[in-house]
Amino acid sequence: MMKSSDIRRKFIDYFVKNDHLHLPSASLVPSDDPTLLFTTAGMVPFKPYFLGQGVPPKRRITTVQKCFRTTDIERVGITPRHLTFLEMLGNFSFGDYFKREAIGFAYEFLTKELGIPVSKLWISVYEEDDEAYDIWNKEIGIPKERIVRLGKEDNFWGPPGPTGPCGPCSEIYYDFGPKTKEEENCKPGDPCDRFMEIWNLVFMAYYMDEDGKLSPLPQKNIDTGMGLERITTVVEGVSNVFETDLFLPIIQEIKNIIENSDPTTERLISDHIRGITFLMGDGVVPTNEGRGYVLRRLIRRSLRRAYKHGIKEPFLYKLVPVVVEIMKEAYPELIDRKDYIQKVLIREEEQFLRTLEQGLALLEDYFKKVSNKVVSGEFAFKLYDTYGFPIELTQEIAGEEGFKIDIDEFNKYMEEQREKARASMEEKLEESFISLSDEEVYYMRNLPKTEFVGYDTLETESNVLFFVGGKHGKNILEGEEVYFLMDKTPFYAEGGGQVSDKGKVYNSEVEVEILDVKKLGEDFIIHRGKVLKGEFKEGQIVKAEVDKEKRYHTMRHHTATHLLHSALREYLGTHVMQSGSLVSPEFLRFDFTHHSPLSYEDLKIIEKKVNENILANHKVEKFWTTLEEARRMGAIALFTEKYQKNVRVIKIDNISMELCGGTHVDYTGEIGSFYIVKEEGIGSGIRRIFAVCGLKAWEYQKRKEEIVNKVSLLLNSSLDEVHIKVEKLLNELKEKERKIKDLEEKVIKREAEVLLNNVDKIDNFSLICASLDMENDAIKRLGDYLKNKDDNLIMLFFRPLDNKLVGTVMVGKKLISKGITAKKIVDLIGERFNGKGGGKDTLAQISLPKTNIEEIKGFLKENLLK
Repeated sequence: MMKSSDIRRKFIDYFVKNDHLHLPSASLVPSDDPTLLFTTAGMVPFKPYFLGQGVPPKRRITTVQKCFRTTDIERVGITPRHLTFLEMLGNFSFGDYFKREAIGFAYEFLTKELGIPVSKLWISVYEEDDEAYDIWNKEIGIPKERIVRLGKEDNFWGPPGPTGPCGPCSEIYYDFGPKTKEEENCKPGDPCDRFMEIWNLVFMAYYMDEDGKLSPLPQKNIDTGMGLERITTVVEGVSNVFETDLFLPIIQEIKNIIENSDPTTERLISDHIRGITFLMGDGVVPTNEGRGYVLRRLIRRSLRRAYKHGIKEPFLYKLVPVVVEIMKEAYPELIDRKDYIQKVLIREEEQFLRTLEQGLALLEDYFKKVSNKVVSGEFAFKLYDTYGFPIELTQEIAGEEGFKIDIDEFNKYMEEQREKARASMEEKLEESFISLSDEEVYYMRNLPKTEFVGYDTLETESNVLFFVGGKHGKNILEGEEVYFLMDKTPFYAEGGGQVSDKGKVYNSEVEVEILDVKKLGEDFIIHRGKVLKGEFKEGQIVKAEVDKEKRYHTMRHHTATHLLHSALREYLGTHVMQSGSLVSPEFLRFDFTHHSPLSYEDLKIIEKKVNENILANHKVEKFWTTLEEARRMGAIALFTEKYQKNVRVIKIDNISMELCGGTHVDYTGEIGSFYIVKEEGIGSGIRRIFAVCGLKAWEYQKRKEEIVNKVSLLLNSSLDEVHIKVEKLLNELKEKERKIKDLEEKVIKREAEVLLNNVDKIDNFSLICASLDMENDAIKRLGDYLKNKDDNLIMLFFRPLDNKLVGTVMVGKKLISKGITAKKIVDLIGERFNGKGGGKDTLAQISLPKTNIEEIKGFLKENLLK
């Protein structure tokens, strides 16, 4: 029997035979399309070609594209066909063939290559598309009774985001045959399960803008998509996608883990673990926003389903090897990333299972107390904000119990939290760049695009074109700041993790310090400057000069991040992907995906690899090429960056090749040296390295050397023996601390015996009020010891500190049920003796002016029970 891998291979071979170029699948994370969260269709990587904004490597292309769709998450498991992760078989034409050829290819592949009976195929076309209808009926020979015309909702595809290419489409359906009498007269488009759409042929002829307006594309294109999971269902002769060889091994393993599982649970988890594996394989990690939140949601939905069947331990990580085994032929990169995915996943599972247990207990208690079957928005928000319980999960659990959530109230609390966060950010952060008035935007339309010359020179003559922020036409005086544009600039604008250049612009009349430089859209570079002397005016011709020392330090650190990235991937594995960076004159910070902390030995090896490549003095090549060519060459691109048609590549021998717009040294030897300062975790599956290069590395090492020398002098030891003496001292200290603790325990027991012989009685309670010369920790241990001897005991221990009395109040838990708490006693004493304090019911602290302790004791005896 033909399997999914055979279908995948046959598809590629068929279209290659028909003069198509086969390209590998792009990432699930679109690298150059900010309008999309994920790659949702096979055409996504080719949007520029459909729009006529780029030249494809060939006018005919075929792919098997990984896709992820968030729209179907809620339906997964409930229906036999809907998936989040899927593979889309596609063939594409960019201004080459159109409807006739696309229909012919699809028909021939299905009937000849896969052997699907023609009688099983039904066709839908857009209701206004007579051309497609005639091709199917008159040329291919599909009877008109098996061709249906459908409206825009069903047969007009796209765009795959708010804007983009789109067009009418023709869909091919497989007929499973009627299962009920009602299905006998059913047709594609009707609400029945008799038909399954297997291939969509999109005749891409239009562009849709934000207002929904259609404009003709520069050329007519073809975009087709056939879900591998669905066509495998047909070829293998099973009733739904979950019975295919793509899912059965996963479902069998789920059954082994969850003995009493049900079909819905098996379908949901098998789909979600495929999505989890591929998302993490493409660099997505669990977070609370964006792509990471979608991934986290898949993990949590799966755990929740298993939890209902009694599975309260991590298990998803055990399914990853099964997914990899099924998919490794088509996606061999999963083999290298398997261990990383499992290690990140098990930590995420452990963390959420703790949250789940806590949240479920709170919800169950809430359900018992509420009679109106409504979960308040305030309580749902508390679960989310305090306990990390996702609102979707609260809704799901509440729905199972017949409850609804006051979602409007929840959203109100969420908005209040966002407002607080925004206000906090406004207090802490300066605006990244000044906002423009309508008049300024209009004026700037006529200004030339800022020319950046900073790759080739650090100084240039420039014309000051325009002041923004309401200062157009004004003279800026000494001491004032201004945002301004120049016709050309050597100053690098902050971007790609690299901080902006600093420096000055000046002439014989004025000098302006450059404090910050940022991009303003795609066309302008805006400078923030402070006038140091003279008057700054629009129209002045100035010399723009970058601070060379700061730029060179920054360049060293930036090139070093590329060497570090390469060393991490070589040593830890290709699962390592950059997740952010900061490159400054002072240091570099590099964030990357990895599942566990790095040991000292790990860091030493990585540091050595970077320094070896620095000493090799490799040439650092910098060149521009097309995005497509860069990808073909194997250049690494960041998932979070948006790239233009032409990109800048930084290539270091055969060690590193990345897309990067930053500034770099010409030879690695210019970096000087590389030193890792610190490595730490910053989130689930994300690590961070701080490092310094060149002179900054020398300065850091000299500081460490000075500290070691001082320690050596204090210990009267040679440098080589410092660690031996320190270790000896620490061991001696630990031994003395142990002896002190033993002595303290003896003192505490002796003091307890004395105190128990001097207990005062208040009604049925015991009271100790005494002065002690002990530290807080010892006092608390004494109190615990006494409570074990008498659970009706009230204790007040005072010690003098800076002309005050500092008191610790403790009571046994038995007394709390009778209304006597440590906090109540503190409040009572504080009010009478002008003291301040607070704490818990069993333990509280108070500070008050020096007072006679006998007076406090007498006051309590008279007033405690009033």
